Amino acid sequence: MYRIILIDDEPLILAGIASLICWEEHDCCIVGKATNGHTAIDLILDTRPDIVITDIRMPVMNGLELIQACKEKNCEFAFIFLTNLEDFQLAKEAVHLGATDYLVKLDLKPQTLIQALERAKEHCSRMESHHNKELYALLLKDSRKQLEQNYFSQLLLTPPSDSEFAFNPEIDASYRNAYLLLLQMKPEQILFGQTEPYDFQFISSQLLDVVSGIGTRYFSSHAMLMPQKDTMLLVVSPKAESDNEKALSEFCTKVNVALGTYFALTALFGISQKSRETSRLPQALSEARSALGRCYYDSALGISFYQDQKSRLRQPAQREFNINFLKKSMSAAVLENESQDLKEIFRELSELFAQYKPDKPQAVSACINIYSYLHDLLQNESTRENAFPYSIDIAKQLSGLGSLDDILLWLDSFCEKICAMLAERKEKRSDKFVYMAKRYIHEHYREKLTLSEIAEHLTISPGYLSSTFSRYMNKTVSDYIAEVKIEHAKELIDSGQYLIYEIADQLGFENAYYFSKVFKKVTGMAPKNYECWRKLNKTD
Repeated sequence: MYRIILIDDEPLILAGIASLICWEEHDCCIVGKATNGHTAIDLILDTRPDIVITDIRMPVMNGLELIQACKEKNCEFAFIFLTNLEDFQLAKEAVHLGATDYLVKLDLKPQTLIQALERAKEHCSRMESHHNKELYALLLKDSRKQLEQNYFSQLLLTPPSDSEFAFNPEIDASYRNAYLLLLQMKPEQILFGQTEPYDFQFISSQLLDVVSGIGTRYFSSHAMLMPQKDTMLLVVSPKAESDNEKALSEFCTKVNVALGTYFALTALFGISQKSRETSRLPQALSEARSALGRCYYDSALGISFYQDQKSRLRQPAQREFNINFLKKSMSAAVLENESQDLKEIFRELSELFAQYKPDKPQAVSACINIYSYLHDLLQNESTRENAFPYSIDIAKQLSGLGSLDDILLWLDSFCEKICAMLAERKEKRSDKFVYMAKRYIHEHYREKLTLSEIAEHLTISPGYLSSTFSRYMNKTVSDYIAEVKIEHAKELIDSGQYLIYEIADQLGFENAYYFSKVFKKVTGMAPKNYECWRKLNKTD
């Protein structure tokens, strides 16, 4: 049933039109009446009628202005104007605006109104048909899009099965001469312990919409997949008249601008060679990965096109990347609160990364190694403000970084975090005494050191030094003295220049027997056994 609204500033006219015919017999019902344009707008927006019959000339807002206002609010309906004889010019404007009919009030008869209603109902049917076609076109478009996504997902991301892949001629025809783009996203700013700026899974649909909208400008066809939360895979077919490489570069640049503007993200792009047939796209995926890998070693590339083997950027040879030799000096810097020393060690570490150019798994492993080591040294001092993330979270963050330069930025940020903790710790009075005690031990390790002697040097009581040191270091002063002496003893043994009793004497032990006893307590083996073990390892 068609829903009707009547509008006229004369109540008698309204009543006359309402009673002129039996509306239900013509599949119509009156759902509302209004006596002015302002009231009518609210009524129309609330009831969403199929047909509006309105006076063309009303005070404040006439019928033409009323219909125009409704159109601006995206409210569609068929409408009929009521006029007087002198309103002919306004009636012409009404027809131009889209009125299905205009009726002269003085000549209005039941049959005239019924004929006008039939024409308005036909108009409603045409509008409905038009909307259905638009909806059907959108559904077809979405269905085609989903079909292409499923097709390329099976072709590129699904492990091959025994059954032969069924190529789709229609999709293949749309993706002749296609390229494959691999897009890896990351935060614009890289900080240690940084959580993801967004939940990628939550914003995936927005990301795909933004990138797809840009793709429409540059490509005749494009399909998009997200194989990982921070990675997009695009199959694109540039427009026939375009310079392919230029179009691809401009597309990537536009995407990066949009990612930065809307999501505070940036991306690296790996682009395959042109694939004349979709059957070649699995090979193109390997090419895109290879191209993206070039960005890891040179993030300034940003957009990397696959090149043949001869001209491809030469990647460093695979070799062992070991940074364990820095741990000793790193430990000393942390235990002695020497921020500048720690910064120098991290600078040396960054130089090693730049020199050896470890691949991503090696670089991530080295960073986690350093993180875990310093985490263990400082775990007793972690507070809510200085909380250390779980190692698995650090691994996830590092794995999401796209280049070696990004990993170096992460290292710098991590160094700043640790140095800030050391500076904070150094300001605490009780920790100053621990720092001063450790420094005194390291400077006088060749002497016979005692708790009382160190406390006297610091002008504090032995009991206060003992309790403070144990609380901060989780070990006694005597144990720390033994560890420092034995570390130096290992160096003297490794040199091969001294006998055991000579080493004991140099390090302030009463005799070789007591030295051996302390050495075994600290290392778990006697000095002689350690010496043999070192010789065997050197031989190997």
